[in-house]
Amino acid sequence: MRRASLALILVAAAARAETDPRARLAEQIAAEKAELEQTIQTVDGKLADADKTRVHRLRAAIHILHAPLPPDAGIDERFAAARRRAAARLVLARDASERGLLADEDRQLHAAVLPTTDQLAALTLPDALARPVKGSIARHFGTYEHDRAHVTLSRRGLDFEVEDHAPVIAPAAGIVRYAGPIRGLDDGVLVDCGDYYTLLSKLRDVAIPVGTHVQKGDRLGVAHAHRVYLEVRVKLGPGGLPIDPEPLLEPVDRPRARR
Repeated sequence: MRRASLALILVAAAARAETDPRARLAEQIAAEKAELEQTIQTVDGKLADADKTRVHRLRAAIHILHAPLPPDAGIDERFAAARRRAAARLVLARDASERGLLADEDRQLHAAVLPTTDQLAALTLPDALARPVKGSIARHFGTYEHDRAHVTLSRRGLDFEVEDHAPVIAPAAGIVRYAGPIRGLDDGVLVDCGDYYTLLSKLRDVAIPVGTHVQKGDRLGVAHAHRVYLEVRVKLGPGGLPIDPEPLLEPVDRPRARR
């Protein structure tokens, strides 16, 4: 009985995590915290290795820079010594620059502040979002491997496969904070929905002024081509924290069968 009860508890917890955006966001924050800690360890290790290597190079460079020339040294020998000293200074400058970049990254990582449980509890998150456009999801939220570069990247929103010039609507009510071109995403509309933002992009014919109050389902524009991009960011941290919009989307309306 005890095992069965525990199993039911775990199933219920998993079900809540699937339907509760706050639970999913807590899991996302925990994952980002673990990734941050791992990144800090990696950068700290690189910084320590760079310091060890730099000590050896510094000693070699000092030896070259302070090596005396014999009084009867010829012009060729003096030119060779000058080239060695220039090379030593170049190595020292390069090492100092590389270490400076690592040190800056290390400071930024240590200074990074992730949202707390109290901040998360105070948020009003969306229970459901209107599907912004008719079409299937072609690219999902989260990490993926680039086909050509074979590196792991992160997608912060959803790409919908749509018909050309398909109408695009607001997923939630809010105030338009930006409407216009976005680098790499054609035109877009950013809507402030309280404790989160919604961003619709890869649009055209956007003619909605900043400051406009839009309601859920209001038209924002049309698809520029065959893809529309949706991103949702919770107001946590600098720039907001992107969350997966897919579980929040209202189900697709299915046509009723004819009798």
